[in-house]
Amino acid sequence: MMELPAQYWPRICRPIPSYNPAPMKTNSSFDLVIFDCDGVLVNSEPLANQVFVELLAEHGHRVNAHEYQREFSGAAINERLAVTSHKLKWTPPENFYSVFNERLSDLTERELTPVSGIHDLIRSITAPICVASNGSREEILLRLKIARLTEFFDGAIFSGLEVAHPKPAPDVFLEAARSFNATPARCVVIEDSIPGVTAAVRAGMKVFGHAAYTPSKSLLAAGAIPFDNMMELQSILNRNN
Repeated sequence: MMELPAQYWPRICRPIPSYNPAPMKTNSSFDLVIFDCDGVLVNSEPLANQVFVELLAEHGHRVNAHEYQREFSGAAINERLAVTSHKLKWTPPENFYSVFNERLSDLTERELTPVSGIHDLIRSITAPICVASNGSREEILLRLKIARLTEFFDGAIFSGLEVAHPKPAPDVFLEAARSFNATPARCVVIEDSIPGVTAAVRAGMKVFGHAAYTPSKSLLAAGAIPFDNMMELQSILNRNN
């Protein structure tokens, strides 16, 4: 696969602080719950896909939006663009990232919604929680703010663009565990995509897969315990406490 020129790659490797010098003592059977953002906390996957597909069309490349949603669920924007440009034998313009981010921000502010039941689920969890996403820190913060989730995470945010390798590599999950001084085997990950599930499995963490945009059988095959909605997940997690 060809690599994009350096100007297309976002900045990475921002220093990440420790949030908790020792795992919080709780009545939970796990020490940290790590949430993906897109498709788990907020319904942003369709919005990102919409903007990406529209931009491709503007540059003369019409693709199947449904297929792209399935193929790139959970993928970082640089991976989407690298794979797509190789497949289409096309060199993106230098401003592709900036235009994509601007349009996605506008659409997010107008149409983003939280995943149904996520507030109740978070309130029911007694262990420390954080967000670990392939999105940029700015994207994550904006989405949490719009969905009124910011207060729950207290700045405990980890971006796949700030570690050496984004999902499906385990780096961002391992960085989250390190920052909370939590053993990977006692971390739980909530994901909705194959790259995210793969990253959690590689990190040695237990992972639950939200079957919103990825079929349950695919999540199960990748190593996740699939669930259909947040009420179901809340019941599963309560049984593990």
